[in-house]
Amino acid sequence: MDTDRPLTPLLAPRTGPVRPRALWAAAALLATLALPAMALAQDAPADPPEAADDAPAASAESSDDDAGDADAGDDGMDLDALRTTQMCIDGEIASRLAIKRQRRQAVDRLFVKQARHELTAMGGYYQSDLFSGTYTVGGAYTYHLTETVAVEFGATYTHANADIIRSVEDGRATVIDDDFDRVILAESLLLWAPVYGKLRMGGTVMRFDLNAGIGVGVVDAATSRGAAGVAGVGMKLFIGQALAFRIDARNHVFQQELLDRGFLVNDVSITSGLSLFLPFRN
Repeated sequence: MDTDRPLTPLLAPRTGPVRPRALWAAAALLATLALPAMALAQDAPADPPEAADDAPAASAESSDDDAGDADAGDDGMDLDALRTTQMCIDGEIASRLAIKRQRRQAVDRLFVKQARHELTAMGGYYQSDLFSGTYTVGGAYTYHLTETVAVEFGATYTHANADIIRSVEDGRATVIDDDFDRVILAESLLLWAPVYGKLRMGGTVMRFDLNAGIGVGVVDAATSRGAAGVAGVGMKLFIGQALAFRIDARNHVFQQELLDRGFLVNDVSITSGLSLFLPFRN
């Protein structure tokens, strides 16, 4: 060791150029101090962007609300349009149903019978229990109390068929003086017509009714003089407002005597005729 060197130079400060290693150490120190400051600077302005983010969210929500209101308005318009269309459809259906009801509903009768008088001329076939069948003619007067109820008074004329009388004469060797015995039946009936309708005949629609009657009568004949029970059914086919064609079937039950013997007979008559209603119009 060289002891001859002075100690002063060793202790004297160095004033020469700075070494590179010292520069790198200083830069590292500055970087270490600057990094926390930068981190704090980055963390501080984080709140304003949240407000900025909230503003678009609010605008988005308002736009959503506007869109919702617009959708609600569109839905309301659609509902109104649907209701209007439904009302139109319902009105059209109601109109069609009303037309169908008008077609189906009962209409006024084209031929009115109530409070009218009916005069009838008729003729037909009379079948007797004890005598052969023969013709019958007669007439009737009917007063219609309502459209379904009427009272009728009638009289018919027929006679005892000679064929049966001659057979009786031959079998019993007995002569009956009058082999053309007349028979007159007078009757009174209560008529009920529950059915009124129409039918097509060719190209014409005709009105008709069906009736049933029950009543009492009187028989005037050489073999019978007494009361009779009468029942029957009939049909009337109306022509215009004053005429009618009628068909009737009547059963007469009464007591009849022949050759000193009594019989309970059921004589049946089937007649047809033409009726005139008064007054001439409904």
